[in-house]
Amino acid sequence: SEGIINNIEIENTKFDALDADFSQLIINNLYVESSGNDCSDFSYGDYKIKNAKLKNCGDKAVSVGEMSNMNIDKLIVENSVTGVASKDNSITKINKGNLSNLEICLSAYKKKQEFGGSKMTINNLICENYVTKFYSDSNSEIFLNN
Repeated sequence: SEGIINNIEIENTKFDALDADFSQLIINNLYVESSGNDCSDFSYGDYKIKNAKLKNCGDKAVSVGEMSNMNIDKLIVENSVTGVASKDNSITKINKGNLSNLEICLSAYKKKQEFGGSKMTINNLICENYVTKFYSDSNSEIFLNN
């Protein structure tokens, strides 16, 4: 798919709330609350999110994988296992992130053997009440510009 979506609002899902694959999407406003797994999951595509507020995610608030490019202007995450995960040859860029009550704020890694690591860049990060602020494996990098 390709296109521009003005608003997405999703509440109370058992599994992934939003799952986009093989797409080129611009999402102006994304709101997800109470997902049993990932609040948002993106793979094999190019994605841009202008504003996202993701709360009570059972796993990742934002999962970017399989050679995707993700750009997020403003991200708010509350009460999730992982704030943002970039994996498997993906490039994730975040302009402003406010994350709280997480096990891991940001993670970048190689998950599947057929891919390499990933890169994440974040310009303005506030991360509060977490166990681990950053996780990256030897194949991946996280760049923080505060």
